[in-house]
Amino acid sequence: MQHHKRPPASVLFIFGGSGDLNLRKLTPALFNLFLDEWMPEQFAIAGIGRSPYNDEDFRKHLLEGIQKFSRVRERRMVTTGSSLIT
Repeated sequence: MQHHKRPPASVLFIFGGSGDLNLRKLTPALFNLFLDEWMPEQFAIAGIGRSPYNDEDFRKHLLEGIQKFSRVRERRMVTTGSSLIT
């Protein structure tokens, strides 16, 4: 049962989206918030960076960070994680 109010629909822009801070800290933390139901029901995250990634490679890059650095990597991860990063 959820005992907190979720924020309204949101778009989050991450400048430096291809960088180490996003890989190691931001994306895993956002994933944890999603699993704990603290993220809005409707949200989008846009990563803006200098490294040349296509959409598929960028999603794989972020999923690797989630798998390696998320505090909840033990539960509901690999198949759920790849479908969350769209």
